[in-house]
Amino acid sequence: MNKLIRKTMSLFLVILLLLTSGCWNRREMNTLTINSAIGFDRITTGGQSKILLSVLTIKPSRPAGGAGGAGGMGGGGAGPQTAATGQVISITGETIQDAVSNWDLRSSRQLFMGHTVLIVIGESIAKEGLGWVIDFGNRNRDIPERAMVVVCEGSARDCLQAQSEFEPLLPTEVSHILNLNKYFTSKTKGTNLFQVMYDLLTPGRETTLAFLKTFTPPEKGSAIRQTPATGGKTSGEGDQPQRKVFSVTGAMAFRGEKLAGRLNEVETQGMLFIRDEAQGGIIPLAFDSTPKNTSFLFRDVRTKVKPIITREKITFQVKIKGTGELIGAAPETVDITKKSDVIKMEGLVNQEVERRCRNAVAKAKELKSDVFGFGDKIHRTNSQVWKEIEDRWEEIFPYVDVDIKAEFSVEHSGLLNKSLKIR
Repeated sequence: MNKLIRKTMSLFLVILLLLTSGCWNRREMNTLTINSAIGFDRITTGGQSKILLSVLTIKPSRPAGGAGGAGGMGGGGAGPQTAATGQVISITGETIQDAVSNWDLRSSRQLFMGHTVLIVIGESIAKEGLGWVIDFGNRNRDIPERAMVVVCEGSARDCLQAQSEFEPLLPTEVSHILNLNKYFTSKTKGTNLFQVMYDLLTPGRETTLAFLKTFTPPEKGSAIRQTPATGGKTSGEGDQPQRKVFSVTGAMAFRGEKLAGRLNEVETQGMLFIRDEAQGGIIPLAFDSTPKNTSFLFRDVRTKVKPIITREKITFQVKIKGTGELIGAAPETVDITKKSDVIKMEGLVNQEVERRCRNAVAKAKELKSDVFGFGDKIHRTNSQVWKEIEDRWEEIFPYVDVDIKAEFSVEHSGLLNKSLKIR
């Protein structure tokens, strides 16, 4: 019996060894170019319309003053490290895949996209349709589904050449801004590759992407603004993409795969309230004043959307509840110890939240873009009705009623109960 067991185990181990594939598809670091961002534009060259693929490659850090080893990595000796830097390289092709293939005509290293953090879509592609960009991103086995997707002002190539101000690389800084946004500002929309694909494939739901724009730093002492032009030649301020910085603001709304228009910061915040995606931010208020003189920090927001369908119309009841605190007030304005002041402030907060939501609804209706997913809500709650109106939803959406009710409570006032009384 023991002999039979030993033979069986030996046979099992032999089969296991045969099934072990090993590193059959390994790719050595010194044969790769690693990128952190990809940009897509449509250009015309030589009378032909082509795809311009821009890749922000990563130059790994190396010991200061030391020679790099294979693949540009730091040598063996210890020493101070310099931060990784990036370089934008562009190639063209008749399709995205053709452009990727043409990379090998310029570079001696294979392009590796497994570290892609950011996908930037130029306005030309956004207006034409981002469907095949998203198809490429999801079809490529290396590109992570968590990579953020944004639309930029102008060309993606110029945008990728802008400088980050707080992180070594622009994609890292943009990604951090988008990930923190919903907890601290709620004025833009972070959407990753998987979410864009989900929105494009879900009936009654349009996708929204953050809007990235570049500008010359207004501070004259900015190191980026004072950076000499390429080649050491002097040039005017801001005439080169490398001498610009970026900001992420608002959201770009799509209708299907094509760009419909832009929502500003206030409209974007209203949209996020309705979508239950606004978890933190500031609401400026005018408390017994014409200009804004107090600031309310909201948090713990919960939104419920209920469709009510009758023969005459379709109504969406939106109830938004949240808490927050008074974090700033002009002298002699709000006294949080007075119940009347608390009630008044809560009323002002609710009015402002409802106003921002109504602005978002009005803009979405104007663009005929259901950025709230109202159609998807009908699809999930009343599939029979959705079957009847699905083909006409784009025409129906601008005429639906949206009833918005906000209920926020003031729970804290920082370290002060009363506003300062200046003598």
